[in-house]
Amino acid sequence: MCIKNYCLNIVAILSVCLAANGQTAMDDAKEMANLKQHILYLASDKLEGRETGKKGEGLAQKYIVGQFKKIGLVPMGTDNYVQEFPFTEGVDYGKGTQLSVNGKAYERGVDWYPLPYTPNGVSKISGELINAGYGITTPNHGWDDYADIKRDKKGKIFLMEVSSPDGMGPHSKFKEYSDIRTKLDTAIALGAAAVIFINSDTSVENLMADFKNKITPSNIPVIFATAALAKVLKGKVTNCELTIDIKRLSHTGHNIIGYIDNGAKNTVVFGAHYDHLGFGGEGSGSLYRGKPDIHHGADDNASGTAALIELARYYKTSTSKNNNYLFCAFSGEEKGLLGSNYFVKNPTLPLANMNYMVNMDMVGRLKPDEKNLSINGVGSSPVWHSLVDTIKRDGMKVKTTESGIGPSDYTSFYLKDIPVIFFFTGTHNDYHKPSDTEDKINYTGELSVMKIIIAMVDSLNTKGKLTFTKTKEEDSKETPRFKVTMGVIPDYAFDGEGMRIDGVSDGKPAFKAGLKAGDVLTQMDDFKVVDMTSYMKALGMHKKGDTVTLKILRGKEIKDIKLTF
Repeated sequence: MCIKNYCLNIVAILSVCLAANGQTAMDDAKEMANLKQHILYLASDKLEGRETGKKGEGLAQKYIVGQFKKIGLVPMGTDNYVQEFPFTEGVDYGKGTQLSVNGKAYERGVDWYPLPYTPNGVSKISGELINAGYGITTPNHGWDDYADIKRDKKGKIFLMEVSSPDGMGPHSKFKEYSDIRTKLDTAIALGAAAVIFINSDTSVENLMADFKNKITPSNIPVIFATAALAKVLKGKVTNCELTIDIKRLSHTGHNIIGYIDNGAKNTVVFGAHYDHLGFGGEGSGSLYRGKPDIHHGADDNASGTAALIELARYYKTSTSKNNNYLFCAFSGEEKGLLGSNYFVKNPTLPLANMNYMVNMDMVGRLKPDEKNLSINGVGSSPVWHSLVDTIKRDGMKVKTTESGIGPSDYTSFYLKDIPVIFFFTGTHNDYHKPSDTEDKINYTGELSVMKIIIAMVDSLNTKGKLTFTKTKEEDSKETPRFKVTMGVIPDYAFDGEGMRIDGVSDGKPAFKAGLKAGDVLTQMDDFKVVDMTSYMKALGMHKKGDTVTLKILRGKEIKDIKLTF
């Protein structure tokens, strides 16, 4: 059956359910036209990829505000519909930023670079360099890098390894002591005036100069020295002089918030992020390897934003009035859930009155031959499982996850003990690339997802406030710290045996090995891959440079393919 007929059948079933509940059935043709209007604009070249804090985000903001006004939502931002939030990204270096060792100057950005633990302003340190090993002191495990330097070495520069004595694997006995922040706190307590990190462990990634507001600075300068300089630093150093002059760059993002006040005690929150990656580039999360180009973000997440607007239009005239409704278009999601995180810490409506949160992220690419819908967060309230079972009976193939924590804005609400549910039609080979364009959106499929959301929300109209439950998060033994990546986009909605590949990143190990979208990985060397968890376990067993034999199901043919990490 073609996707159009399939989705229209789903829509018809749900429209009957809505009518039975006293709701006015949607004009499906008009709704799809509205969705297309929104996505065409939000994903257009004019908006330049909607990067948070940039021109395109501002244009998207004006468009969404305009839609909220037309619908008649009550403004619930801090400035009309808009809630500004600050964030830090990038840094300016003063001319005095320099490092010299034994009188020789070394180049910032080539030989060394400041780490984001470094405070703003000017720091000047000159003196003896002390080798602090791994920077770990733990009598319980018989290891103390500070045994000989505790008493008389205050005010010195400490040199230490990124790794630990037995590596950085998930089963390291030094795991709780090898976190960078823990090492810094220990060094500062013992009198360090600055810390230089080096990395002699080839299985561990170098520390990054990622100046974003994810890290709280310490009160001493912290830098990373690359391999050539590290060799010098581990030799005889008579004098080390470090001057750092940095200023973090502050920016402003914008959430857009509208409200339907039904005079109810509780409020249902609908959320979708409207930002994307701008022109891509290093550090943006782009999987595109060409020159900077507009990342249109039609599916991610103009599709969710369009659904948010249309659900607001629906609930403005809905007879389901036992809840109020809050509609949040978040920015900063692609930079680390910045907008939603700020909102729950600075809510414009009391969190205690929030019933549950419905999140829509990438709901525009329902696959014609799969009909898979991922619904995540179903463990956050006992009610979700029974509702999901109802959807399954309607014919949609639903794959669920329990956890309330994941890579989208619902996480921010879950961490505030609010039940969440997240709708997602799956990744694809255009994910985080300029090719995520409007012409690839499945509008009939997106409308079917909206109808399912409406049916679920309306069925809860008389149920009162949902019970929140903590969900079981992945155990650290089940999700090891990865030392390698294949460079593939897994199909999280795949419910067969193995791990199916939705996309392959150019230039990465999978690309070089000849893997393709649609391949199903069933084995890595002698380790069987039956699902996402076993795939992650398999990755956790390897380090850079390892060569493995993959067993791949491509169509009906089984292939053995060698891949080098």
